[in-house]
Amino acid sequence: MTKFLHRGACAYCLPSLLAFAALICFSTASFAQNGGTTVDISQWRFLQKAKLIGDAINKHDIDAIENEFDPIVQRDLPADTLKPLLWNMTNQLGTVEKMGEPKMKWKNVAIIPVKFQKGILDLQLALDSTDKISGFYFIPHKAEPPVPPRNATTFSLPFKGKWTVFWGGDAKEQNFYHDIKNQRFAMDVNISDELGKTHLGEGLQNQDFFAFGKEILAPADGIVTDAIDGVRDNPPFSGNEYSALGNAVVIQHGPSEYSVLSHLMRGSVRVHDGDTVKRGQVIGLCGNSGNSTEPNLHYFLVNIPLLQDATGIKMYFKNVAVQHKREEPHVEKEYSPMRNDKIESK
Repeated sequence: MTKFLHRGACAYCLPSLLAFAALICFSTASFAQNGGTTVDISQWRFLQKAKLIGDAINKHDIDAIENEFDPIVQRDLPADTLKPLLWNMTNQLGTVEKMGEPKMKWKNVAIIPVKFQKGILDLQLALDSTDKISGFYFIPHKAEPPVPPRNATTFSLPFKGKWTVFWGGDAKEQNFYHDIKNQRFAMDVNISDELGKTHLGEGLQNQDFFAFGKEILAPADGIVTDAIDGVRDNPPFSGNEYSALGNAVVIQHGPSEYSVLSHLMRGSVRVHDGDTVKRGQVIGLCGNSGNSTEPNLHYFLVNIPLLQDATGIKMYFKNVAVQHKREEPHVEKEYSPMRNDKIESK
């Protein structure tokens, strides 16, 4: 795999408080998402690593930092290069006082606010599977945009009929996307029969899957900010990591509410950027485009339209009939997706 390396120099502009860029050394593997080569690393591991770096900076212990680098970073950012960059930074900003709460950007990448005596920088860290640092990047501190605790707009399920929640919930055991910042509360839904099968026969064609071609609806009124079409549907059990969302529609419902409905069928998207949509309006058909191995709807709610910088929001849908495992169905006035639930609007 080709490695991407850019070794930046320190740049300061103290009159504007902080305009600092330094020390970037990321391999492409550090940024794999949604089915790529990611590592499931908790916030705690990032915080411990950041604290170790902070202590080493304050002690001028450059070897302690170098020992935490993976071999590629050690090679491309040796001590004689790293030392003057870090010491120049501390000469202007003072010692490290506190590490803030890590914000997960991807499964193996986090951003940690670092409070110095005279300012704040954001430390972006990537950790590999052995907990070594594969990415190390100080950038100007950027305050997080507001993140609502849940949707303020009333949502309806974005489909008709009974579907099954394949991934959904607040815990890692329930939701594959739990540690991805912008998809923490995402859900994958498909259609399954009484035996749990999602397709006829061996499922060799997308048309064999019960969800393929079903109408996907706007969950609430809003304005389309992005509409993507033209991405080919994958053969079953073969995902496209190079165009992860596939065909997709993004709808703004409010100042900090953007629905992302993805993996739509090629040629099925019925809306365009700037269109106004109403709740229940058909926006496209369920497909198997993007990083998807079988026809399904991948849906998540975020606070800003720039998805790579967005934060996921927990979503609730009104008046949903829910059947959990073999329990009797019941109607919930407000429902948040949970793995293995069978759900439909009422």
